[in-house]
Amino acid sequence: MPSDRALVFPGLVPLTRGELTAVLDTRDALLDLAVEVCGFDPGRLDVTDGHTRLSSTVHEALLAVALLRRTAAEEPRWTAFGGMSAGCISSLLAAGAITEETCFRLIRDINETQIAAKEARPNGITLALLPSSEGDAERLLEVMATTDDAPWLSVDLGGGLIALSFRGGDAEALTRRLGTFGTAVLDRIDRAEHCPWALPERDRFAELLAGAEFHPATATVVSPLTGKQVDDTPEAYRQMLAEQWFDTASLPRLVDGLCAVDSVAAVDLVGPAKSVYVSRVRALTAGRADHQLLTIAG
Repeated sequence: MPSDRALVFPGLVPLTRGELTAVLDTRDALLDLAVEVCGFDPGRLDVTDGHTRLSSTVHEALLAVALLRRTAAEEPRWTAFGGMSAGCISSLLAAGAITEETCFRLIRDINETQIAAKEARPNGITLALLPSSEGDAERLLEVMATTDDAPWLSVDLGGGLIALSFRGGDAEALTRRLGTFGTAVLDRIDRAEHCPWALPERDRFAELLAGAEFHPATATVVSPLTGKQVDDTPEAYRQMLAEQWFDTASLPRLVDGLCAVDSVAAVDLVGPAKSVYVSRVRALTAGRADHQLLTIAG
């Protein structure tokens, strides 16, 4: 039976060599399915520097394996699930809305299509930022806008920790300019994400989702875009995945939405112990929910 807890799946967080080795050293049906569907040889992966030498397809597939193994080891099950970015697909699997095969097929199809589209037409970059205050974070969109580039708030983790997508690709120039506002760049992704010009484009993304089969869920799913419960229909799940791909993914809205689900009294997080999500979920649930971290091996 479901418990009175909800669970957050993180986005595509960095994985260390130890975490990846722990995933690959256990050859179970879940890893075998990821290998078969996503088409990689686990014996040929270079994890010396963690995830950095892996394609986004393999990185996301191995992260999903680690997260799903960890949640499968827990009882009782959760009443509600929500994911940030790549975590949305794992949350749908955990809620029973898709099968394991569909989970890995979506990971493969979305990432491989994005990689091909980006090679044909680069669409910009995404920078993870830590402004000096939350108020400064709100002003950055305005002050960073130029006649050639209007940044988009792609990810909001709360407390001023954000990611902005830019159409341009000069990360060094943007980093210098951000520095004049007292803003530190924490990470860089060589593509624009969670914005209207994300790749693959809307029509192609819709085609990928149209081929996925959805089932009645056994738990509630909350959207990281709206913070609202997603209707238990294939159309609503496809809409949720598409909407968060082209607009802001918000951890504060997701946590608010999970806390608002009937009977939910606590919110948990599954992921690496050193993930930035740990401190953010703790802060967002302080005083209203009992946060627990389910740490993946490694």
